[in-house]
Amino acid sequence: MLFVGVCAVRKGVHYALEAWLRSPASKDGTFFIAGEFLPAYREKLAPMLSHPSVKVLGHRKDVPELMRKSDVLVLPSIEEGSALVTSEARGSGCVLLVSEAAGAICRHMENALVHPVGDVSALAQHITWLHQNRGVLERLRAASLATASELTWTAAGRMLLEVYRETIAAHRAGLHKETRQVREVAPIKS
Repeated sequence: MLFVGVCAVRKGVHYALEAWLRSPASKDGTFFIAGEFLPAYREKLAPMLSHPSVKVLGHRKDVPELMRKSDVLVLPSIEEGSALVTSEARGSGCVLLVSEAAGAICRHMENALVHPVGDVSALAQHITWLHQNRGVLERLRAASLATASELTWTAAGRMLLEVYRETIAAHRAGLHKETRQVREVAPIKS
């Protein structure tokens, strides 16, 4: 399991750690944390961070490689904008374990597992389920990779272009309607 990002309260790393340690995955798996910790937060989490299955990597420049080697990306955010890391992870073959607030483009039970914000029990169950059911992990990974091409900048550009076209067409239709209404009320004299 992998977490990537600034290790701060709003990212929910404490939820991920607690859920990881509740899961049997912590007995024979590894939880990698790639990112810098806020000092007070690291101090508060020190007992969980010292578990032998938890590896704090600090800031990394090899995140794509870490993602390709990981089964799961966890992002149990309390609040988030739009976490690009989740799209990068999907493209790298990581199954997402994310909170509803993570801003991830995914669907629960189709290509990811999504839990309510702060629900450590649900996250622990998701970790355990994927750890014990490799077939489910592979099914979610395959579904995620099959739709990952929808998350590229090219795909976003196509979607934006379509929205512009629809907006322009609606605007033009509205102008034509307004012009017809004006002519009906006050015919133009030549």
